[in-house]
Order: sequence, then C-alpha cells, then structure tokens
Amino acid sequence: METPEKSATEVVRDGLEKACRDFTDRIAPFGFSRTKKMFWTREHLHTVDFIHFHRSGSSYGAPRNFAVDIRVHFGIRVLNDTFESAALNGPFSDATLTRAGNYHLRFNAKSGSTYDRCVDDLVRFAVQQGEPWFIRFRDPLTLGDAHLSPLRADSIEALSAALRGESQAANVAMSRKILGIKLPKQ
Repeated sequence: METPEKSATEVVRDGLEKACRDFTDRIAPFGFSRTKKMFWTREHLHTVDFIHFHRSGSSYGAPRNFAVDIRVHFGIRVLNDTFESAALNGPFSDATLTRAGNYHLRFNAKSGSTYDRCVDDLVRFAVQQGEPWFIRFRDPLTLGDAHLSPLRADSIEALSAALRGESQAANVAMSRKILGIKLPKQ
C-alpha cells in the first residue's frame, strides 16, 4: 500500500523545522540556545539577546507553495522589562541587507534546492549582522543611553532600575516566559 504524499503544509513545516534544528546546532557555539519554536536566546545578567525567525509566504497559515522564505530579526530584552512581548528592536533581514550581504534565506522544502546555502546564510547573517549589533549594546550603560539605545524609554528605565538593584522577580520571570527560557531544575 502506498503512503499518501505529504501536504504542502507538512512539507514546509518539516523543512522549516529541519532548518531550525540545523541553525540551532550551528549557532550554539555563540552561546545561543533554542528556547521556542523560532526563538534563540543568550542570557546576560540584566538582558537577553535573541534571534527570531519568521516564515514568509503563507496565506492564512497555509503555504502557497513549497518555498520556505525566512526573515530574521534580532532583539535585546531587558529582563526587568514589563512589555508584554518580545520587541524586535534590532536589525532584521530586510531586502537591502540581504542583497548587500548576498544572503540567500530561502529554500525549496520539497526538492531541498538551496537548503544548505540557506542554513549557511542564516548563520552567516546572525554572525555578520546580529553579533556586531549585540556586542555594540553588551555594555548596559551603552544600552541604557537614550541617544544610542534601540530600547523603548520604559525598557531603558527597567534597565536603570535593574542596574540599581531594583529588579522585580515577576518582571524577570515574565521576560523569561515570553522568550521561552526555562531555568535549570535545582
């Protein structure tokens, strides 16, 4: 008995998941771990660097074809922040950056065409575009400088409070939950 062919949704979902697993393995040496389906995080004392993927090319959730087109976003989250979602406050893979860096962030999930190049370029984009940005704002004083910071004003205030030793445990727990960070069991 023949098995039925997978639907486009299943093929695209499986292809995207494979790309995420491969990206996870290759970004781990930089301190990132996968904490949600399409989030990778690296925690610091008062902040979390994160990478987020968004799959383009769907219509009401169903893929229009077998193409997997990934948009990459970077962000920094202050652990003491009260904002109710992960603010995508960093660089992202817009057309200008992807053309300038010759990044190819798509592949065909059915044929596998350009899969390896896509994963290579996802990692290269994170290293060449994300890492310098994260390093630029690693120092909390630079991150908290309203003239330089990518953070919203209330996030800067949350960082200032944390630096004064006034972090709220509930805010930190909410930030970790938003980003899918689980603490090791004691």
